[in-house]
Amino acid sequence: MTTLPRFAVGIFLAVLLLAPLSASAFSLSFGGRVLAVIPCKSVLGPSLYVTIIPAGLFPATYIWTPATITFSAGPPRTIGQQVLGLYDLPFFCTVGFTPFFGLRMFMVGTSLI
Repeated sequence: MTTLPRFAVGIFLAVLLLAPLSASAFSLSFGGRVLAVIPCKSVLGPSLYVTIIPAGLFPATYIWTPATITFSAGPPRTIGQQVLGLYDLPFFCTVGFTPFFGLRMFMVGTSLI
């Protein structure tokens, strides 16, 4: 009888440890030129609501959070920067009482200008 609880704990630990790997496997890529950057607040802290225009498509909105893996040039800051990264979940942030909806940036790299 002691093997069943031990087996269940082993399965639970395996799922817990592999969850971040499986979550990153479901990320989709994005990239383009920044059209707008609006500072906002989210449940993860101070965030940025970023609108980008990919090559030849309609503008899309993303939200940079403090949990976003950001490369050395930093988060998107100015209009005209080029961004490339991965997004994963629908997310929201607020400016005052106005909610802004977009996709959460999972990982992002930006140009210097």
